[in-house]
Formats: sequence, C-alpha cells, structure tokens
Amino acid sequence: MAGVLEDVAIIGAGVGGAAMAIALHQRSIPCRIYETRSEDAQAVGSGVTLGPNGCRVLDKLGLLKQVALRCFRSEVHELKDAEGNTSGNSNPVTEQLYGYKNHRLYRQVLIDEMKVKLKECEVPVEYDARFEKVVDETDGSVTFLINGRLERATLLIGSDGINSAVRKHVTSELPEYMGLASVYGHVLTDKVPWPSRSFNKNSTIQDSPGALFMAPEVPDGSELMVGRQFAHPPLDRANWEALANDKDKLCALICKDYDKWHPLARSILDQMGIERNGLLLWSYHCMPKLARRCSPTGRIIIIGDAAHVIPPSSGQGVNQAFEDSHTLAVLLSSLAPKMDLSEALDFWHGSRQARIDGIMRMTDAINKKRLPVGQRSVCGETDGGHDQLSVDAMKWLFVPTTEDDIAAWISSHA
Repeated sequence: MAGVLEDVAIIGAGVGGAAMAIALHQRSIPCRIYETRSEDAQAVGSGVTLGPNGCRVLDKLGLLKQVALRCFRSEVHELKDAEGNTSGNSNPVTEQLYGYKNHRLYRQVLIDEMKVKLKECEVPVEYDARFEKVVDETDGSVTFLINGRLERATLLIGSDGINSAVRKHVTSELPEYMGLASVYGHVLTDKVPWPSRSFNKNSTIQDSPGALFMAPEVPDGSELMVGRQFAHPPLDRANWEALANDKDKLCALICKDYDKWHPLARSILDQMGIERNGLLLWSYHCMPKLARRCSPTGRIIIIGDAAHVIPPSSGQGVNQAFEDSHTLAVLLSSLAPKMDLSEALDFWHGSRQARIDGIMRMTDAINKKRLPVGQRSVCGETDGGHDQLSVDAMKWLFVPTTEDDIAAWISSHA
C-alpha cells in the first residue's frame, strides 16, 4: 500500500498533523501539510501533559530527547486535602513501570520543536492555506480546494481540530458539550506561601467548593498552571469566545465561593486574581462514537480532535493525537497493494475507539472527583476512579499494544 500512496495531504499543522507527517516521512511516504493559520501564529498559552504513551511516540519520531529538555518531569500527582496535607496519590508514573515519566511543557514549545523536525525532514508546509471542501473522491484519489485552487492527493488526512472542516466528509456527527468548563491560568510558584519547601506543586487540592488542580509548566517548576472546573450552561461559539475574553468574569468563576476555601487555596486564588489577564477558558466537549473515521473509499481520514475530542481533565488529548498519527502511519506502511484500504481502516478505528472509550470512562471518574464535596458523595465512585487505578490497570493506557495488534491483523490478511 505504501507504494501506491504517491502523496498524502494533511490538513492541520498542529501536534497531530505534524506527528502524522513525521511518521509518514520516516516510512518514505511523501506528504505535505496545509495549515490555515499563519506560520507565526501562537497556540493557546498553556501546557500539555505527555504521558508515557505519548512520550513513546515522540521517542519513535526522534523528538523526545530535545522536547524533554523543555519539560517538567514528574512521577506522582498528589491529592491534597483542604489544608494542603497529602490525602492520596495518583499511581506513580515511573520509567521502571512504564518506560517514561510524565512530561509537562507549554503547547507552543512542543509545536516549535515539531516545526524544527518538519524542516529537518523537508516536509512541505503551506501556511495561510484554508481547506474549503472535497470536490471529488475516487477509489484512488481525492481532489479538494485550498484557497480556491484545486489540489489532489491519494489520501487526505484531517487533523484540523475540534472545529474540523474535513470531518463533514466523513460523518455528520459534531462535538457535544458536556456541561463542564474550566478556568485556568499561571502564577509564579514562589509568589504562593506554600506550607513547606517540600510541598508537591504537581497536585490537586480538594476543598468543599471543589478542586484546584496544579502542574508546573517549565523544567525548574517556577511557573505553575492552576485551574478549576465547574458546571456551566451551554453557550454558542460566539458567547464562549466572549466569555473567554472577559477576564473579570473568568476571575469571578475561578474564585467563586472564595470564603469557603481554606487559606492555602485562597492564597493561590489571590495570585490568580492578580494575573487575571492571563486567565483562559476551556469548555469540555466530547465526540459521539463514530461508526467510521474514514470516507467509504478510505481516501479521507480524520484523526485527533477531529475524530475524538477528549476533555483536558484526562491529560490524554495530545497523547491520543500522537497515537492516532503513529499507528495510522504504521498501518498504511504495512499494507500490501492487494489489501483493502477501507477494511484496514475499520480495523484501526475499532482498535483506537476501544482506547478512547476507556479514557472517557477514566475521565468521567476524574471529573466527579473535582466536584464540590456534596456532589462528590452523590456521584460516588465509578470504575476507573483514582482509587481504582492500580499500576497493573494503568498498563492498558501507558503501554499500548496497538502496534502488535496491527502486525497481527496484517499477518492474518496477508
């Protein structure tokens, strides 16, 4: 199959699209990227968590060594009570257990490193290039419009995010709002009067009004992301954008019930108020289960947030985009010319969907843990909650077997 993939067009130069291009380049499959934003556009000013599964992909792409220099690396995210005492731990994420630690860095830093790699690989990237629509699709190619001009490729991959323009050529399904949103921002770590010098800032403080989750964003831990999630009525896109731009309203949301928080949380919220101009908003969406991730011919495929929007509380959004890209490249490069592309993509979709389903169950439990105390007790525990995530149980997430599954499928269809 790799031999008949004369050229692959990728819509979107974010982390998923860049990973897709690098993975294809490694397998000598020609590709190019079209990105609607300008080359100097900046990503949303917060960080991403790279779990062992995402780190494994970056390692295979030849990127992890350089990216790791820009990361805060951690093994334990602690749960804290209202006074800042450790009340529980998420399970340790160590190299011994899973091959890699958790890595955290600013999204833009990750994108910048991936741009460098794209240039090293000499992958063509056209910026300010707006995908308009597919004009024609056959068993062997796709013709589509970019900035009003016709382009052709043997495969079109949409990695163009939650508001994907490619997705409509695969499914009519759209992301659904989950009734939750979060406000988050950054503070300088040394501005907060921590209970002790050894206090683990990579943690979640649980108090009666809810939870404050925190994660250092830079290698020395001097900059700290702090966030809070809450129930919020649905809004249309314009009103979400208006709320995101109203920093006073965002500050009021993150500081809601200020007097009910204990002193440690209040001291952190004080700093969030001082830094309110940097506050950001994230509304939580998810995708309904898709019957397929490709068009009937298999020539149009969607990956990443275009296919499966994952709430940020999972810590898996970027990781799953990486997994999509890497495993799809493995599949495409393994197919013999006689193999049915559409059938192979259905197998790949089923394998990937099973992982997304598990992540959504885990995310639901995490979201319930972050509710105000009264609502936590009503919801109770579910499978995949913090108390359920044993080391063995987490291997499914951090040590995926997808490549072995693909190899077995290819062998059985040879």
